[in-house]
Parts: sequence; structure tokens; C-alpha cells
Amino acid sequence: MNQVITLKKNSDAEDTQKIIQITFFDDINEEDIRKTKWLLDRYTDMIDICRNYEIAMSEMENGLSAYDLLSAEGSVGKRETGQELTADVTANTVILKDKREANYKFYLAITNIVKGVINNIRDPHEGLTAKLLFLEGKKYLKAQNYMEKGYKKDVPGISATTFADKRLRAISKIATSLKVNRTLDFVVIDYGRGRNKEGEIGLRLPEMM
Repeated sequence: MNQVITLKKNSDAEDTQKIIQITFFDDINEEDIRKTKWLLDRYTDMIDICRNYEIAMSEMENGLSAYDLLSAEGSVGKRETGQELTADVTANTVILKDKREANYKFYLAITNIVKGVINNIRDPHEGLTAKLLFLEGKKYLKAQNYMEKGYKKDVPGISATTFADKRLRAISKIATSLKVNRTLDFVVIDYGRGRNKEGEIGLRLPEMM
């Protein structure tokens, strides 16, 4: 198991170095590529979170939501332990709702930016490769097979080797755009105590939100 993890890390590192080598801008570094790949890998997850939030908000208009039920259960739990209910329960609920809405707006903004950047890739093969892998979340081999067959009339089929190269170039262009528009500023690598030496990557919610 440890050997598999090590091989994957080595493969990721080699992949990242290849992407850096084909970038046109010297200020794009390993961390920028890592942040970009991490963000692309989580695009579909963020889209699902946004859609689920929208469904929940829609349900709230028609009656008691699952969120309200959980809040009610928390209140009942306090009664059972003999603690008195105070206005803080309502205040905490409002804070949690506001935070959830802020996260939704943040994810929505991030995904819209990523989608816009990918849609603006001029090379048709690079653009389609990025859409299949990142916007649609297709597995590598499925996306490769799709590109080999040339299902789109305006995008001729390409070999597996060319597909691999187009993927690298697409990520390079996406990383450059996300750095220029400062989206990567919200992706943070934490090297703090208790983290592994590669650090842990996550999103930082803007203070203004």
C-alpha cells in the first residue's frame, strides 16, 4: 500500500514538472500547478455542493427543511440534558446559515471562473480535453478514448500520446489564467505542524464574504 502511494506521489511530481516545462511564463511554479490540479479535481464536487444547496433552499420555500429539522433536534437535545434554551440557539442557527450561504457563493464564483477559463482555451483539442476531464469529470482513459474516436466533427481524433500532451498544455494554460486573475490566491497549501511534508491543500474563504 505504501509503495502504491509513493509511486502515485512520484507520478504526480513528474506530471507537475512536465507542465511547468511547457508554460510560457516564468512565474508559474510547482505550487501553482499543484493548486490548479487540486482545484480542477474538485470542480465537480463543488458543482454538486452548489446544486444541493439550491435544492435545499428551494425546499425551504415549501415547508420545513432538513436543516431546520437538524436545528430542532439540537434544541430537543438541550432540553433533555436539563439545559435551558436561550436566544443563543437562534443566533447560532443564523450564523450557521449565513456561513453556509457564504460557502455556496464562494464555490459558485470559483466554479464559474474555472468553467470560463476552460471555455476560453483556443486550441480545440486542449479545450475539449479539459472539458471532458475537469468539467464533466470523465476518467482519463474514457476521455482519451473519446478523443481518439473523434466524436465531434469539428475536432478530429488524436492519438493517446497527443491526448496526454494536450492535457498537460491545457493545465498549463488554466494555471496561468487562474494565477493572473488571482483565483489561486484562494487555494492554500498548509505546511503547518501535524501536516505531511507536501502540505495539505484547501480553499480559504475571502474575508469580505
